[in-house]
Amino acid sequence: MFALPLLVLALTGSAVQAGAASALSAVTRLVVLVPAGALTDRWDRRRVMLWCELARLPVITALALALLRDSAGFGLVLLVAIVDGVAAALFAPAEEAVLPQVVDKSQLSTAVAVTAARSYVATLAGPGIGGLLFSAHRALPFLANALTYALSGLLILCTRIKAHRPPSERRSLVHEVGEGVRWIARNPVIRASLLVAVMASICFNALNLIVLAAAERAGVPTGQIGLIGVLTGAGGLAGALLAPRFQRLMTPRTAILVLAWVSTALTPLLATTADALLFGAVLGVIAFLAPTVQTAVVTYQMASTPDRLRGRVSAALGLTGGVAGAAGPLLGGTLVETVGWRGAVLGCAGALLLAGVGAALSPALRSFTQVTGEAPAEPALTPTPATDTPER
Repeated sequence: MFALPLLVLALTGSAVQAGAASALSAVTRLVVLVPAGALTDRWDRRRVMLWCELARLPVITALALALLRDSAGFGLVLLVAIVDGVAAALFAPAEEAVLPQVVDKSQLSTAVAVTAARSYVATLAGPGIGGLLFSAHRALPFLANALTYALSGLLILCTRIKAHRPPSERRSLVHEVGEGVRWIARNPVIRASLLVAVMASICFNALNLIVLAAAERAGVPTGQIGLIGVLTGAGGLAGALLAPRFQRLMTPRTAILVLAWVSTALTPLLATTADALLFGAVLGVIAFLAPTVQTAVVTYQMASTPDRLRGRVSAALGLTGGVAGAAGPLLGGTLVETVGWRGAVLGCAGALLLAGVGAALSPALRSFTQVTGEAPAEPALTPTPATDTPER
């Protein structure tokens, strides 16, 4: 994820094309996520994860070999982005759906935080390694990525997960997707929290591209640009590790408001100077606050969703992340080309301010005070049949 926009910038020199390449993967994921949840509720979720990793391996290898021969074109980069988007769309709901099958419900909140920490470990290690490898040769980050896909597939193959019972009566994908959407529609807490989250996430994804473009145009060395990702990942990792403790100290609503207001206050600092250390420090603080919010919302979702719907609900909620992932980089690249990187930063700060105001005024979020893994009781939710009990 770090090396791909750098590669496009090196090949084309265009921030818009760099944003478009990142956005294409997110758009593909957004489209495929619509049926992905229903399919992962139908199929063996472990096999879904395995085949997703194996599908990414040949295309990322082809890109690396093309770069070694100096024959890589923008079209091949876009193909890699598309395949990655499809695989990610199927992998994510399958992975999330099996988590309650491997940990007890009382441990679910901690498990969600640990899962987030694992992702931030990759975020922390990836940019630094990617920057160094990219400096040595453009192909090396992608060769390393191919090895990680192979290793991930092997680890999934060695993981024992009890297969869930698919529904005995299959209906159309449209009906099954709609069932997950209707479940979310009856849950005001999830609706409100995700509306605020998608606004903040669009801004954060845009800022990632904006600071990369600003650093590259200011002539900051690639190794120092990698420091931005390292600091962002370090902040996210620390926040994920501390998320269970923070959940005992503040309500989910308070965590959402802290993230919104602190992000609004810090973002304008990015417009002061094109300095990799400043960029990384600001994004790192924002990333530090995000896992507490993520853990609260995801734990609530998992604890309150019946097993037969987990893939669909996860995929439907993932659409919000897909919207942010698609719109953020493209918006960031467009703003950089039209109003400059300083204007782009200030525009994101204004959007974060709106997200904070929305969170403060939301009636649903005022009731979001549950900090344990148990979902608070809510009216108008469809009763969970006995057959929906997660298998042990």
